[in-house]
Amino acid sequence: MKKTHTLAGLVLGTALLGAGLTSAFAADETLRSLAEKNGIYIGAILNSQWFGGGLPGNYEQIHKQQFNIVVAENEMKFDATEPQEGRFNYGNGDKMVKYAKQNGMRVRGHALAWHSQVPGWVEQKYGKNKKELLRVLKNHINNVVGHWKGQVDEWDVVNEAISNNEPQWRGFSVWYQGIGPEFIDSAFVWAHAADPKAELCYNDYNLEQGINPKAKAGFLLEQVKRWVKNGIPIHCVGSQTHVEDTTTDKHFIGSPDSLRSLAKELAKLNVKLKITELDIGFKSGINVSKSDLERQGQTFRQYLDIILEEPNADTYLIWGVSDKWSWLGGLNRQKGLIYDDNLKPKPAFDSIMVRLQTFEPPKDTAKKDTIVKDTTKKDTTVKDTTKKDTTVKDTTKKDTTDAIARIASRATVSAYVAGRTLFVTGLGSKTTAKVDLFDLQGRPVFSTQCENATVDLKNVPEGLYVVRISAGSTKTVQRLSIK
Repeated sequence: MKKTHTLAGLVLGTALLGAGLTSAFAADETLRSLAEKNGIYIGAILNSQWFGGGLPGNYEQIHKQQFNIVVAENEMKFDATEPQEGRFNYGNGDKMVKYAKQNGMRVRGHALAWHSQVPGWVEQKYGKNKKELLRVLKNHINNVVGHWKGQVDEWDVVNEAISNNEPQWRGFSVWYQGIGPEFIDSAFVWAHAADPKAELCYNDYNLEQGINPKAKAGFLLEQVKRWVKNGIPIHCVGSQTHVEDTTTDKHFIGSPDSLRSLAKELAKLNVKLKITELDIGFKSGINVSKSDLERQGQTFRQYLDIILEEPNADTYLIWGVSDKWSWLGGLNRQKGLIYDDNLKPKPAFDSIMVRLQTFEPPKDTAKKDTIVKDTTKKDTTVKDTTKKDTTVKDTTKKDTTDAIARIASRATVSAYVAGRTLFVTGLGSKTTAKVDLFDLQGRPVFSTQCENATVDLKNVPEGLYVVRISAGSTKTVQRLSIK
């Protein structure tokens, strides 16, 4: 059992209930409600078992309660939507779009052009015939995007087109071999023409491993610059962010700081960064400890910080709900999601919940603009034309100061730390207040009655905490940095 820190004269907090947040926060708060307060999208896929009716009822209940954006695991890919040439199958996609509409969710479409899950007839009939492959790809995009025009809010237009071994285009793609890299430019132009209001993304993995010229993200950044310069309608980059725990001192491969750097560079180009397929798995076969799961939760939170703090980042989407129904087994990984095999929330859920609860942008920061300015110009290599979207992007910078961030509330009670003392202000005629301190997983550290508006913190280790102050009917929750 994790040790709790003791302070002279303080009463230890009671045992944590459920996911750990029950004692700290309102029971009716969800990831979804808190994400919406913070102007972001938080979501998870609907996996293939859901489409076949093979999941327990509480899976869907959790999904629609906790998330406000959805994407299909496989059901909108090329082989699913056009299994035979010219014969389109929209049944499963329509099912998900209907579900999203009924539950007020944003919809992602995944994916239009990819080297994998392309039906066999494409290569068998047209091989390296450039003219025919261009026709096939254009017809597919026109039909699929056109079918869901105005219903699918954003598309992964091109998926994983960059080699994983060195920064260059993936050579074994049927589209690259038959058409060349221009298939990418053309796909974006066609998708924009089919639905001018949809956001269009390039989506790939390992983008959290740095933006230097030898890294995949560095190569991609140069392509985005070219696309923007040439008027190709690129609105967003999707970082899959399939992260692995290596059980070494470096822990997780990939860096939230590196992904944040990519977001900042994309902001200069007026392009969004989205986390689109997040999971943080452990090697299969190893014993995953409680401390491993807590560290996993901290990493989930660090990636969430990017979405909360970077003005051009708005989407945090997890590639699954429960560890029991996860694709990670095929990668020799395990336990990479935020619910366990029994659909019970893990420490990662707690970390995300607490971070959403305690985050507050500076008062002078405008709410995130959910529309990226489209600077599309006429493409000179493809005959299709596009129009400019004159939506103005909000470029207001967020202050990332790690001082106390007060949650937006009507409460006048607040607190600040000076040295190792917590000072409570705004009590008015009240002489006491109850003070509860929690770690970032929502677990109680201690609880006390604050006398004379101060609490001694000298025995609390350095770090980030959440404090809840209750004075009569007035309550406030803040984030504390103890140094």
